[in-house]
Amino acid sequence: MNLKNYLKKKLGDNYYNFRLNRILEKVLGKKIIYFNKLLNSIKNKFNFIYFKLNKKIGFQSIVTKEKGFFIDLTKDNYLSFHLRPKSSDDFFLESTCEVSQKIAIIIQGPIQDKLEFLKETLSIYKKIFKNSIIIISTWKSENQEKINLLKNTNTHIIYSDEPTKESIHNVDKQIISTNLGLKLALKLGAKYSLKTRADIRLNKNNLETFLLSLLKTFPVKNNGLIKSRIIVPSLVTYKFRIFSLSDIVMFGDTNDLLIYFKNEKYEEGLREFGLNEKNILINDTPLIPEIFLCSRYLKKIEGNINWSLDSWWKSLKDYFCIIDNSSLDLFWYKYNWKFEYRSIRTYSDKFARGIDFQDWLSLYNEFENNWKSASEEHEKYNNEVKLLNIFKN
Repeated sequence: MNLKNYLKKKLGDNYYNFRLNRILEKVLGKKIIYFNKLLNSIKNKFNFIYFKLNKKIGFQSIVTKEKGFFIDLTKDNYLSFHLRPKSSDDFFLESTCEVSQKIAIIIQGPIQDKLEFLKETLSIYKKIFKNSIIIISTWKSENQEKINLLKNTNTHIIYSDEPTKESIHNVDKQIISTNLGLKLALKLGAKYSLKTRADIRLNKNNLETFLLSLLKTFPVKNNGLIKSRIIVPSLVTYKFRIFSLSDIVMFGDTNDLLIYFKNEKYEEGLREFGLNEKNILINDTPLIPEIFLCSRYLKKIEGNINWSLDSWWKSLKDYFCIIDNSSLDLFWYKYNWKFEYRSIRTYSDKFARGIDFQDWLSLYNEFENNWKSASEEHEKYNNEVKLLNIFKN
């Protein structure tokens, strides 16, 4: 019990009479007004130092505990900040929703130095994914003894052999680990699956009904293959990079996701496009993992695809749904993670590089976004995957 709560308990209703403001009012009388003005003036001189980051605003604290402080020395911009608990012990948000469909959360890929982060993530998921089962799909080369401590009746672990040949950005590893996780999800009766990674944490409650509501509200275009849209966040879903659909977090029908993560090697998939690992470009667009997976999926649905911006934007309208990172309260513990809106929000160009829900909803309803007023051409790369034109710094 801290001193404040101790005094409240001991003094009862008299506690407020012993607060510093009340004592100063008694001592200074009407001069308290001038004293407060002086105090506020002094405070304003030091308003670049932020203490007590867990203070109540609007009757609630964002977080329960924060011992640190920070100094804001920005000059030309307004800085806002957001805190998320590191530890599940400080995370009290819970889900209240109920769903009849079984959902699997598949955490795929390497764990390595993110083991403690993952451990806390799983403890948080017990509070916000009460209707879901957890599947960790990783590699035999990981520290199995420590990872096995995460296993329980609701958390399943798959260990796989890593592919003998490396592929660009480890896309084969992603395909194998996700495919095996999805197959186990089906075996366990999960109609829907949420694919994520060990360095990702979703912090929003009641996501299960939210994601299912999106599938219900926005039915997929009639086709002979898939049942539902695939929902992805804004992160790494880009306007001007053709078929650049985020593969970091994905939600959809488990069978549809199995088609998306078909267990086919990268080099085999490239051959289907008439390419090889020395030439991975179509219309100056590199078949890096997210583009390879998305274009392969669309080719499976439509037979042939046109590598143009109009075709890319139409596929978003027909088969996918893009939501804001904030809808998931998504935290990606990698690549400039302290910049919350990286690649999504900008004030330095006419258009942000990323696509958000606002953009996608306009596409869905066939409004004219006029994105080509920012650029008539798509992002173009060389074989070393170096950007050559727009958004190039």
